Amino acid sequence: MQKRRFWITGAAVGAGGLGLAAACGAVIVASRLIDEFIKPHRSLAEEQEWRISLTEGGFEPPPSRHRSLTFCAADGPRLRGDFWAQPQPAPTMVICHGYRTASMHLHPLAALEYALGYNVMLFDFRGHGESESVFTSGGTAEVNDLLAALTVASQQPETLPGKICIHGFSMGASIALLALPHYEVAALIADSPYVYFDEILRRLVGYRYALSQRDAPAKQLSYQAHTPAALIIRAIIAVGFLVFRMRFGYPLKNRLDTRFKHWKTMLEKPFHPSRPPTPVLLIQAMGDELIPIEHTCQLVARAKKYGVPMEVYFVDHATHCGAFKHNPQQYIAVLQHFVAHHLGDDLMTNAVQERRILDFLYRQAQQESAASFPLLSVL
Repeated sequence: MQKRRFWITGAAVGAGGLGLAAACGAVIVASRLIDEFIKPHRSLAEEQEWRISLTEGGFEPPPSRHRSLTFCAADGPRLRGDFWAQPQPAPTMVICHGYRTASMHLHPLAALEYALGYNVMLFDFRGHGESESVFTSGGTAEVNDLLAALTVASQQPETLPGKICIHGFSMGASIALLALPHYEVAALIADSPYVYFDEILRRLVGYRYALSQRDAPAKQLSYQAHTPAALIIRAIIAVGFLVFRMRFGYPLKNRLDTRFKHWKTMLEKPFHPSRPPTPVLLIQAMGDELIPIEHTCQLVARAKKYGVPMEVYFVDHATHCGAFKHNPQQYIAVLQHFVAHHLGDDLMTNAVQERRILDFLYRQAQQESAASFPLLSVL
């Protein structure tokens, strides 16, 4: 009997020791994951695959209309941006880049929107591009960056009051949805926003795991929620969220599906400037390997429930932020119609806009041909 008790006690102590070791290991791995995730000025290895593909050059403003900006977010980080001013007051497009990219990669898009007659403001979120090298949170803290950028954009003499449109990609689109409503913002173009931050983080970790194993792609790993690898990743990320909150004092986890309820609450408050809900153009590739189309449809249903006007543009493509690459002409047409409807279409004649769009598409086709047939670029 005493011998049995000895073995039971030993087994319990051993199991407790193994559990403690596993918990410590999970905390160590989760801390390492968080350190990698928040590290500033790092580029994703797969950045080229998930970056919007646009031709270089175009209708960038002359130096006299190009204004470099330095400003600070409410919580301190110094941010860098550029304002491209039209010769006369006009609506302003504020462009928001994605995670581990920078505003410089969206200069071609900015040039197109400038050619259509809008002022354009580009800026780098904290820990990205030319902004201050502080940790990034993937959207939570960066809301302060966007709010500061909107203030700066509204203060430019060329910006018409209440005529700002945000055009965000991936993380930038999600930040915009988190930051609104804002009295200066008349419309939002959200290209491939994440809905559940924990889900996209699991997919990014799964992608890195798949690359290291030379195994299945991340999208297959992510959907196999009950495989040992997926369950371990889920547990490590859950611990990582706790580690982040203990270190920085606020949660890392964001859910866009609950945000529209906040929009409705804010707009109903008596001190909030009287304005209808911000219209949203939601763009998504239906085969997006990072953001399931089911999540996006849930976001659309939430918007409808809380009275947020939302238009959708879904394309049959498998790349994150791949709607432009799928059909550049259609993408520009959808964008132009949405922006003209909500910001005004009297900036220039339709003939001038069409000529500039056709020129842009022609140069885009030339660039793609040169990429497919390198010898053409030297002929």
